[in-house]
Amino acid sequence: MRRLKPLLLLPACLLAAGCVATQQDMLQMQSQMDDLNTSLANMQKNQAELAVKMDELSRNLNASSESMKDISSQMNRLSTHLDDLGTSMNKRVSAIDRSIKTQQEQVETSLLPAKIYNDAYNAFLNNNFDGAATGFRTYLSKFPEGETAEGAYFYLGESLYLRGHWQDAALAYANVLEKYPKSTRIPAARLKYALSLLKMPEPKTEEALRYLHSVVKDFPSSEEAKTAKENIERLSPKTQAKPPAKAPAKAPAKTHPKAPAKKG
Repeated sequence: MRRLKPLLLLPACLLAAGCVATQQDMLQMQSQMDDLNTSLANMQKNQAELAVKMDELSRNLNASSESMKDISSQMNRLSTHLDDLGTSMNKRVSAIDRSIKTQQEQVETSLLPAKIYNDAYNAFLNNNFDGAATGFRTYLSKFPEGETAEGAYFYLGESLYLRGHWQDAALAYANVLEKYPKSTRIPAARLKYALSLLKMPEPKTEEALRYLHSVVKDFPSSEEAKTAKENIERLSPKTQAKPPAKAPAKAPAKTHPKAPAKKG
């Protein structure tokens, strides 16, 4: 019996040891479960906070999106405004360009007649009679009613006379007599018209004498009258021809050719 007691106690000890071990495991597992629950609670808390942050972020994104839409709308309006401004500026620049061009054309138009006339007159003074005749014809073709048209006709006649183009010279002088009867150049124009008639291949002496006498009668104190008298005496050395009863006072008769053809 005494030997059996230790043997009987052994299972009891083992059972007791097993129970102790199981209780420790249970405590450990309980501790782990508590830790797990704590972790889960923390995770849930973090998840909730994350959800809040996500909601806040979403709201911020939505606000940013609305802000971006507003900015985009403002940019579109600004772009449209800039386009309108650019169009307006282009129109203004075009208007200014047209205005400047118009002013330049007006200046050129106002200066061009004087330039053409002065160039022709300078050519005449430099004995370039062909160039002078071309210039005066250009002036008269472009500005037949110009301020210096009278002078252009007269110096056209002078240029042609000095080049020996008697008929064309007579036509130019005839224009002075017809268009400008009150001109101070009338004495010279009458005299040179008469002299041109006398120098033609078939001189028109009778008509030339009428004009020479008209110079002596209407402008007796002029240098042209002196030259006219000399030519009258030369043409009528025996009779010292008296002036005809009706000396021409203005332009040549209509039967004579008009002004020379206009050239560009």
